[in-house]
Amino acid sequence: MKVSAPVVVGLVVGLFAYGMANNGSGDETISTSGNPASSPSPDGDGSADTGTGRSGDDDAGSSDSGSSGSGGGTAGDYFPDTGGIAIPDLPPISVDAAVTLTFDDGPHATYTPQILDMLAAHDAHAVFCVVGEKVRERPDLVRRIVDEGHALCNHTYSHDHELSTRSATRISEEISDTAEAIDDAVPGAGARFFRQPGTHVSPEVAPIVEEHGLTALDWTVDPKDWDRPGAAGIAKRVIEGVEPGAVVLLHDGGGDRSETVRALAYILAILDAVGYDTVVPPTS
Repeated sequence: MKVSAPVVVGLVVGLFAYGMANNGSGDETISTSGNPASSPSPDGDGSADTGTGRSGDDDAGSSDSGSSGSGGGTAGDYFPDTGGIAIPDLPPISVDAAVTLTFDDGPHATYTPQILDMLAAHDAHAVFCVVGEKVRERPDLVRRIVDEGHALCNHTYSHDHELSTRSATRISEEISDTAEAIDDAVPGAGARFFRQPGTHVSPEVAPIVEEHGLTALDWTVDPKDWDRPGAAGIAKRVIEGVEPGAVVLLHDGGGDRSETVRALAYILAILDAVGYDTVVPPTS
């Protein structure tokens, strides 16, 4: 069962109130030194995996020359002040259940390390749905994802939103080329899951996914972070939609994901407070 809406909304409001008290704004970008800084320039525009076939899979304008995977940050990289969030006293709420967080369209030089740092701080594990072209650009981040206990999901090589209209050979190549890129980055690791760009896995694609030995990974909660509704909006949509076994769709690539990064700080804190474990789902 879901945690009641008044409870989760109260948690969101409470956490953002505390965040704003500490940082001046619950939706403000904070530099590594803790001083307010302007938001990074967008790495692309448009939407992403919305279920409607739209995508911001192109990191136009980004050189991917930010942090190298340590999460430490270089000049120009900005990080949320996650350590400044003070959680108010809450009644014990333990649902003894798990949810899965998934991150699409990466790896990205700036946002993926930030997300990995937060997951590590909360002892949370997630699924990263990686695009083959991006794996070729940042194999170091794919290695870090695997080394830190997260699972990989094959999200095709070119992030083709028209995948279901392609030939069986082309669909298979999109999957196998990504698998090859992953194996080159982390030999033997492999991806356990497959997610189709822009939609749940379609009937045309599903049999080919099965031939490649992958488990289709769709989602149950879509906060539409690609539309950049603000960190508060993303967090509220996620928490209101979460229930045991939920699979949450978020993005670490495909555009400016700074709002998603800020929202994740609150999402993880609230999931911890409510009593959810954040895990990788089993494969079929």
